[in-house]
Amino acid sequence: MLRSLGLLVLRASAGTILVGHGYAKLFGGKGHKAPHAMEHLYGDNFAPSVEGTGPDNFAHNLEAMKVPAPHLSAYAAGLAEFGGGLSFLLGYRTRTMAPVVIFNMVTAIRTVHWKKGLYGEGGFEFPLMLAAAAGTLLLTGPGALSIDAALGAASHITDMTDPDA
Repeated sequence: MLRSLGLLVLRASAGTILVGHGYAKLFGGKGHKAPHAMEHLYGDNFAPSVEGTGPDNFAHNLEAMKVPAPHLSAYAAGLAEFGGGLSFLLGYRTRTMAPVVIFNMVTAIRTVHWKKGLYGEGGFEFPLMLAAAAGTLLLTGPGALSIDAALGAASHITDMTDPDA
């Protein structure tokens, strides 16, 4: 049971972070406001992030970095983060979404963060940790405290020799 509690903590923290970042990319923009509950959960920096991001602004930034198909890429990144975050939070289709999140974070590291190094503002420590969380969930599954487990999904694999599984 401890293993599943640990995986729940990992899923909840990574999922919450990913949902916030994906929300700003997909639903943000000038004049757009997040639901009050999200603003309360994410804090004072969330509202300006939502208003300053959005798919058009994000696509503009991607275009400046010479990312191909910047509008499509902006929506794909937002969907990977928002959808991956929801998947992790619920423990639903976790192993399906984990590679999507990993790909998105590796792409962010490669295109934006690598040149700044691992540590500090703009560095790749943050997307690396999200990729590591997704990689852990890919390898372990979401644990027993998940929709995948409740449905008996193939993505929930339990090591029967582990009493904490």
